[in-house]
This record gives sequence, structure tokens and C-alpha cells, in this order.
Amino acid sequence: MNVQVVEPRADILVESTRSIGYTFESALADIIDNSIGNGATHIDVRFSSIDPRYIAILDDGCGMTPDELIIAMRYGSKNVNDQRAESDLGRFGLGLKTASLSQCRKLTVISKKNNVISAASWDLDFIIEQQGWSLKVYDYDEIVNQYNKAIPGILEQLNAYETGTIVIWENFDKMLEGASEPDTLFDEKISIARSHLELIYHNFLDKTSKSPIEIRFNYLPLAAKDPFLTKHPGTQPLSEEYINLEGHNIKVKPYILPYINKLSPSDIELLGTLDDLRNKQGIYVYRNNRLIIWGTWFRLDTKNELNKLARIRVDIPNSLDHIWDIDIKKSTASLPNSIKQNLKFIVIRAIGSSERVYIHQGNKLINDEYDHVWELRKTKEETFFKINKELLIYKAFLESLSAEQAKQFKALIKLMEATVPFKYAYTLLAKNEGTFDKDYSDEARKLFQDLSSFDTMSREELIMALEKIDFFANNA
Repeated sequence: MNVQVVEPRADILVESTRSIGYTFESALADIIDNSIGNGATHIDVRFSSIDPRYIAILDDGCGMTPDELIIAMRYGSKNVNDQRAESDLGRFGLGLKTASLSQCRKLTVISKKNNVISAASWDLDFIIEQQGWSLKVYDYDEIVNQYNKAIPGILEQLNAYETGTIVIWENFDKMLEGASEPDTLFDEKISIARSHLELIYHNFLDKTSKSPIEIRFNYLPLAAKDPFLTKHPGTQPLSEEYINLEGHNIKVKPYILPYINKLSPSDIELLGTLDDLRNKQGIYVYRNNRLIIWGTWFRLDTKNELNKLARIRVDIPNSLDHIWDIDIKKSTASLPNSIKQNLKFIVIRAIGSSERVYIHQGNKLINDEYDHVWELRKTKEETFFKINKELLIYKAFLESLSAEQAKQFKALIKLMEATVPFKYAYTLLAKNEGTFDKDYSDEARKLFQDLSSFDTMSREELIMALEKIDFFANNA
């Protein structure tokens, strides 16, 4: 048998791997994964949207020697089957290269270790010119000449660290492809990436965590966006459970978010938007504390209004990557059949809790402690709402009317009951355009004063009747 070594053409392979499907924010996250996996506690993302544009990610991680740097620049620098440290956020040994070159044509890495600074770069135009795997390797003077003025202060900061690494992106093409205003598009992508990183790294950005990490964008620190609002007094954490798979524990922790009217403007601002708060229901999968996929039920249930408050945190170790089919971008995963049934029971319980919050908020229809303005009626054919005719203020008002006025008033109530816009209200809620959950405290106080003066009841009796009505009790 004759064996021949057939090397792939460098220019064709590199160009093809640029289309794996990275977004700008997922590509940037892949570089930051490397920084965190290498022990960094301070990560600075520097950028300029004005030509010549660049993005530079500087960290104070363990750094690399010249030989280690060359290995790191090799495509497939790690075996996917190798046992990894628990803190390792990498996967295939491709992220540094594929993520970077999915956005730009030149990737440069500068690293410091053992008081030695080394650098190398993949330049796609140079690879095409050389028709081979031609890696540019620089000495320190060449690094200073290229980047000391181009990215002010970044080499000085690296020198100040005992160890560290800088990853630099230049010559953007894919990222800005077809843009009529590239500066504006660049800034928009930076803004999206900032919000994305604040979510997926919220465990690391939390200053109260055991090992907090600071990430800055042009010196402005990122803030943790906790999708579970764990520090909010209105959040309901449910029981933590464990699913054992191949000798490894998968931790599952459901949360029920507070109803929207319990959130302050700062709570909502920290989360992003009302759409982010209310529509990203479902399972949140974390790999080594880093969020990789969220806002899906994995077909264990469907998204609907009553489920909106339910979010389930699932923590998996990197040793189970093969079970979850984690992809190169670490942005998609598949739910293993081996845990689907156990997880489904947890989902059902969490959704039940979310539904109870909505029912409780919906005028507390299941709570007999209060008198309700609207009553839920059910027949075999339909479910509908009716005004509660047993309310004392309803009866008192009828008694104050003449027979003809009472007849007209009852007809008006029937008209209102027959025309409750359920479908339209549901549509508004689904689009997060409704304001049905606002604070009615001021309106409740004014209505209380206006209604507490019927001639057919004493003021004391009327006040006691009003205080039992759910609307006034909930908005006191």
C-alpha cells in the first residue's frame, strides 16, 4: 500500500472556514473564552470604528512562550477528545483562528510569558500570495513599529502585566460587507456585542461572585445582565435538582421572574428591553458558567403568555460536550435524549409556577380572600368573564337608580361583558405593547374617594366593602 500525505490548500481551506456562521458578537466571545480559560481577570477590548479600524483584546492571562504561540496559531491546536480543565471554555482548538478570520483578513497575536514578548499573524492576503501555510512571526522591534502608535498604550499595558496576551483584528471585510456607512455599522456591531457579552458572561461579571472578571470596552466596564434577576426580592427560585449522566452531574435550577409591575426602570434597563425580559422564556444552558444557549424549551413545551416568567438554568460541564453536540461557535446545542424525560418533569413544574403567578396577578381569581370585580364563568361550550353582580357597591348603585335607569345600566353592563376584547388584549401582550400591568395606586385612591359616597349605604359600610375588592386591596 502506498500512503501519500495530501495537505489541503491553505488559501482555500482558510477562506472556506470563514463561513462557519460566526456573528460578530459570537466571534468576539470566542476570543474572550480563551482569555478566561487562560486565567485572565482583566480583559480590555479596544477598538476604533474610524479607518484604519481595529479591534484588540488584551488580557492578563497566563500568556504564551514563542513556541506555545506557534502551536496556538496552528489550526486544530487541541484534540477535541482531550480531557480539559474544568475552567476551559474552548472546544476544538479552532476558535482563535476561525472566529477572528470570520470577521477580518488579518489576525495578530502578541503574548508575554517569562518576560519574553512574541508575536505572529495570519494574513489572508499573504497566504494567497505565498500559496501555503505561511505564518508571519515578528520580533519585538517589529511589534513596536507596527502597533505602538496604531493602538496607543496597549503595548505598555501588556508590559505592565507579568503575563498576558493581545489578539488584534485588522482589515475587516466580512464584518462590514456591503455597508454604505461602515463606521456606523461598526459601532452598531460593537453595541450589540457589548449587550451580548454582558448576558453570556454575567456570572463572571458579577462582582459578588467568587472569582469576578472585569471586561471593558474602550475603558468602560461591562455590567452583568442576570437573566434570572436572582437578587430581586420578587424572583422565586425553585428547588435545585441534579441529573446524573455518565458519572457527571447536570445541575438544574428553575426561576420564576417577578411580574412586570414589580420591576423598577433600572431592573428593566439592566435586562435590556421588555422584550428580552418577557419573551426569552425557557431553558438557559451554561457550560462552565458561561451561557451558550437560551430562550428555548427544546420542544419540551411551547412559548406562550403564561410561560413567560419561567426560566430554567441548566449547568453542564465541558466533559459532556459530546452529549450536547456543542458546535465550534459554542452557540448551539442539542438536548440529549438521555436527560429529556427528567428535564421535562422540571419544566412542567416550573411552567405551573409561572402560570400561577399570572393567575394570581389576574385579579387573584383563585383567592377567595377578596371580592372580585370580574368573575370567571365556565360552561361546556365556553369560558368567559362577567361583572360580579354580588358586589355591595354594584347593588348599592342599582338601588340609587330609578327603575328605568337600572334597566339601562344593566343593558350597558351586558354590552361591556359581551365586548371584552380578549383576542386584541392577547395580541398586545404577545407583542409587549400592552400596559395592563402598570401601577394603579393613584387611580385606586381617586376611585376609592369617588365611590365612597353612595346614599344607600353608610360611609363606614361602603368603605369596608371597597376594601374587600381586589383592585383596591392590590393597589393600596
